[in-house]
Amino acid sequence: MTLTRIATASRKVIALAAASSVLTLGMPMPAQAITTPGVITGTAAGLASCLSYRVEGVCFFLRCKLTFCWIETSIKISHYVPDVVVSTYNEPLQHPWTDIGRVVATTMNGASSTVFSQLFDSSAGGLNSASAMANFKGADAIGNPAGMLAGIIANGGQVTIPTALVIPGPFELSQFPGQLSSIASSWANVPASIAGTVASDARRMLDAPGQLLGSLQTIMRGVQGVRQVMEIADTVNLVYGAANTFQQIGSMITGSTGGTMLLCPGSATLFGLHFQSELDAPFWRGVIPVEMLYPDSWVPGLGEIGSGYTQTWGPTFPRTGEIIQAHPVKASAVLAERVKSIIYRSAQPHIYAKVELQGTKDYVYFNEDKAQWQMLHPNTWTSCQQFGANDSLSLTSWGDGQTDSADGYSWNLWKHYVCCQRRGAFLFSVP
Repeated sequence: MTLTRIATASRKVIALAAASSVLTLGMPMPAQAITTPGVITGTAAGLASCLSYRVEGVCFFLRCKLTFCWIETSIKISHYVPDVVVSTYNEPLQHPWTDIGRVVATTMNGASSTVFSQLFDSSAGGLNSASAMANFKGADAIGNPAGMLAGIIANGGQVTIPTALVIPGPFELSQFPGQLSSIASSWANVPASIAGTVASDARRMLDAPGQLLGSLQTIMRGVQGVRQVMEIADTVNLVYGAANTFQQIGSMITGSTGGTMLLCPGSATLFGLHFQSELDAPFWRGVIPVEMLYPDSWVPGLGEIGSGYTQTWGPTFPRTGEIIQAHPVKASAVLAERVKSIIYRSAQPHIYAKVELQGTKDYVYFNEDKAQWQMLHPNTWTSCQQFGANDSLSLTSWGDGQTDSADGYSWNLWKHYVCCQRRGAFLFSVP
């Protein structure tokens, strides 16, 4: 489907809002909850600041025919791509992304209760009073439609709009047992006072993982029974309503090249469901405490969001939905970082679909692990930033003025990529 066809396609509006208003009567809802067109236009609002496009150098390739060889080059570029939207929420029906996230969250909540033969309370729960500290949230990561722009441009304006959303399976979880030996090795650097006391149960589980592996096998069999796709044809049609924004973004970054590829395709997939805490409930809720096997879950200072002893955010580990954080916006930000640390790695002890590069056949990528965030809800930022700012000496806290009445937040994850277009057998790059 070309951008032109998207721009002229008919627009449909789904009736989800009417149904939700009946189901959620009396329940606080996210203020001005976003829809798919809102995600796309919000992404466009941050493009000028968040893209950070740079020419880094030149890549050299070897091309050969039967009798001779020659050198070809392509420019080496770097920029950020809005791969996924990470949302946190108190309860599935309060999900801030109405036409995708809310439908998926409510469906997965029912599915997880059936699959695991255990009724999971749909309410994640939040701050019960102004002095409360413990926060527990649901979360998910869904591919940003606007993040596909790099791939669309690379394919000459062609993009396939899916009509179904694929539910993550147990593949990555099935690979996790192979990580146990490396996790056990990482304990060698943990102070004995910690490894031999509070973390002793984790060490015993690593030394004799039979019961743990049995639990994982049970979970994997259950996940395999979940319906593998979810029809979202009506929802996907909302992309058509933002077609003009697609056109504007495309014109901003193709310049006068006539559509020549100038971007790294990145890892964005159109409405790819990479993580859903309702499906991952046995691990996200800590029912099976696999996250406690990692030293980072026990040693203060490891994997903290921010740096220094005065940081006021929270740790990346354990990667569950519970966090000790009084500020709701900071709590959401830390949970978003936890989701990110899961979906960009292989063989993690969760039910998820890893975010994978889309253009490895036609592009050479250089390792980068940087990312930045843009709030999409309840407010739309026009710039990006990294979490972890030290506000310990400030009169105000990071996130003040950004809170949502229903405690629902959506964040655009802009991932950094460095690449060059493949022109043969890669030799080297300068620099």
